[in-house]
Amino acid sequence: MNHRKLFTIRGIWLLCGLMIWLSACAVHSTQVRQGRDLYQNGEYDRALASLREAVKKYPNHSEIKTLYLRARIGSYYHHLSLARRARAEGDRDAAAREYEAALAVFPDNNRLREERDEYLHGRPAEPQAPAESAIQPPFLLQVDTEEAIGIKLNNVPVSRIFKMVGKSFSVNFIFDKDFRDFLYSIEVDSIRFYPVLNQLCLVANARYRVLGPRSILIYPDTPIKKRALDLKGVKVFYLDHIMAEDAKKLIMAMFRDQQIMAEEDLNLNAIIVKASQDTLQEIESFLQRVDKERNEVQLDVEILEVNRNLLNKLGVDFGTTPFTLSAGQKNETTGEIETTIRTGDLSDVNFFLNIPSVALNFLETDDNNKIIAKPNLRGVDGEEIKFMVGDELPIPQTQWQAFAAGGVENTPVTSYQYQNVGVTIQLTPFVHADREVTIQVKFTIKFVTGYLDAFPILGKRELENTIRLREGETSIIGGFLRDEVRGSLSGLPALSKIPVLGRLFGASERTIQQTDVVFSITPRVIRRTTIRPADQLPIWSNVPAGETPASAGEGETQQEERAGPPRRSPVDTVSISPANRRVPLNNTAYFTIRLASRKEITTLALSGSISGGEAEVEELKTDFFRSDEIKVLSNASGDAFDLGYSFFNEPQRNAILAQLKVKFSAKGTYTLTINHLTAYDQNRTPIQLDTASAEVEVF
Repeated sequence: MNHRKLFTIRGIWLLCGLMIWLSACAVHSTQVRQGRDLYQNGEYDRALASLREAVKKYPNHSEIKTLYLRARIGSYYHHLSLARRARAEGDRDAAAREYEAALAVFPDNNRLREERDEYLHGRPAEPQAPAESAIQPPFLLQVDTEEAIGIKLNNVPVSRIFKMVGKSFSVNFIFDKDFRDFLYSIEVDSIRFYPVLNQLCLVANARYRVLGPRSILIYPDTPIKKRALDLKGVKVFYLDHIMAEDAKKLIMAMFRDQQIMAEEDLNLNAIIVKASQDTLQEIESFLQRVDKERNEVQLDVEILEVNRNLLNKLGVDFGTTPFTLSAGQKNETTGEIETTIRTGDLSDVNFFLNIPSVALNFLETDDNNKIIAKPNLRGVDGEEIKFMVGDELPIPQTQWQAFAAGGVENTPVTSYQYQNVGVTIQLTPFVHADREVTIQVKFTIKFVTGYLDAFPILGKRELENTIRLREGETSIIGGFLRDEVRGSLSGLPALSKIPVLGRLFGASERTIQQTDVVFSITPRVIRRTTIRPADQLPIWSNVPAGETPASAGEGETQQEERAGPPRRSPVDTVSISPANRRVPLNNTAYFTIRLASRKEITTLALSGSISGGEAEVEELKTDFFRSDEIKVLSNASGDAFDLGYSFFNEPQRNAILAQLKVKFSAKGTYTLTINHLTAYDQNRTPIQLDTASAEVEVF
């Protein structure tokens, strides 16, 4: 008895657990179905709220997580589209409300936050300065670019003018053996070094090349001398977005008159260029403008298939056997009709005619069927997106071949070729600067219309079009109709074919099958190409060294950098260049410490350090100074370094003090700082110098 009670209690608990599990499954399926229906109907916020609870209860369920993510993306783009539309219409309150709703879905989207702040608070993004060129010559000419001289010479050899200018700026000019000297007159009150150098080279049809900090070679500007004496280098440009083969085509087309050699490396997605220093810097600036991330767009496509079957029946339906004729005799005992006829009593034979019951058919049925597919297609600007929904149908193809070589081709060989049957969509988006999207659309529908000797007959509907839509705007395309009409007639022979009255003696049936496919497309811009103000400036060629193009504005230019040391600031400084740099993890980077002073310095001492993470100064290079003119003391330990200079032979104003080789062992942002600095002139008077630090991002 006790065992029976225990068995009963266990059964009750098992039944209760089963009921709870079934109810949980029912709730789970209901939530998923409700969220899917809301998402397909475009009610993203309600779908998000419904699926959020389901994700909390079932965090490991892949279907719920996928639906929840799609609902978040749909809600985000819906509110973002409304915000930008309200912004275009000037509705500030509505735009702010929709921006907040979009940020509530993805709160870590800093780019959207900046877009909102720019519109609501009037904080435009700060223009980025042109990136500092990484291409520097092996030798920099050390001259005071701010110092000016006056020249007044009449009918003197141009080589003598070069030498007089060199003596004023402490530069030694060396002339090629083929340089042709001639008489020239010049009269200027105040001119700086590079303008007078460019002027003399122009009138002498000559070029120059820096051989050292104080030496310049002058040689004729001829193709042979340019190939032999021009300073050339090889630079590997690593590309982030554009493909190497495309970059090579652009470079060879734009710089074909500058005697360059270029080759692509597909494995590294890099292009290797050999050219002069000026051309390399122009190519570097050119690639910075064209190597951009491409626009990306998401196309929300909805495919709606509508099937309509219409059936009409009208008339009198007599059934399958309208009339039945039978014969028999009556049994006197039982009173029933017997089908066995007795020949001795034929007078009792009776004949019977069965008329079936008549059904009047006035029936009309209508069946609507909708199948919805909503793919979210993400693509790149200018690239085709292809999407296909359907089946692959085998199409038999028969060829006749010979059974043996040289025989008659009388043996059939059947092969099958598969063709897509269904809906095919081909979309090519083009994103414009005003966030509108031009879409090249091609819709193709293939279907089976019938069979001929077991071979399928394919029908086809196709549309090619180009449309332009605003972001978030929806375009609907429909009208891909296919009709099939079939009819039948049944009833009494001859009588059922009488006009009008034939409906009383028969029934007709008419079936209409109509299929329509409707498409809707909604573009949403995901990423746009970043165009900086510096990217809109032209790239000038053959600009004289030290000259500033009018379009470059104030400050340093790329042409000044390629000519020599940067123009010093009005404030005396000791700086570290480059000022901003990105370095891969566990790699070494080189930095240059420069001196720029308006006063002559005889003694200089400084100490610096690197903060922000794990960094080590591997090398502190100062061997480019002559030991008989300058005494240098240097020391590097870990992330710190010390330098001391005594310019006992010739005081310095502008000079490269040292080169640092630094290795970074951890990711992060580093700062190279000069912590302590003292300087004196030849009278032991202190000179005030400012310091400039450098920022390094290690990735």
